[in-house]
Amino acid sequence: MKSVDKHSKIIVSATKVFAKKGFFNARISDIAKEAKVADGTIYLYFNNKFDILISVLEEEIGKIIDQIEKAIEKENDPVKMMTIFIEKHLLAMKQNKNLAEVMHI
Repeated sequence: MKSVDKHSKIIVSATKVFAKKGFFNARISDIAKEAKVADGTIYLYFNNKFDILISVLEEEIGKIIDQIEKAIEKENDPVKMMTIFIEKHLLAMKQNKNLAEVMHI
């Protein structure tokens, strides 16, 4: 498995584990088990659990922001821009309930 694939798999798995157990109850070993990698593999990509959380938020929210920016780039009406923003945000949270849960940690 390529390193980018493992990194992504760890991010997705961490999102699931954080959503299910909560950040403080989740362990690195839980994330590794969900990602189907060795515990030590996690440390090749992240320093600690806080580092994983920051990456989850930056990367996953970054994807949502990119989608929103593309959707509103040609729009000039601020009300329509806000409507698009809200719709895209709510759709993203509906599609990724684990991320929605993690965002409220």
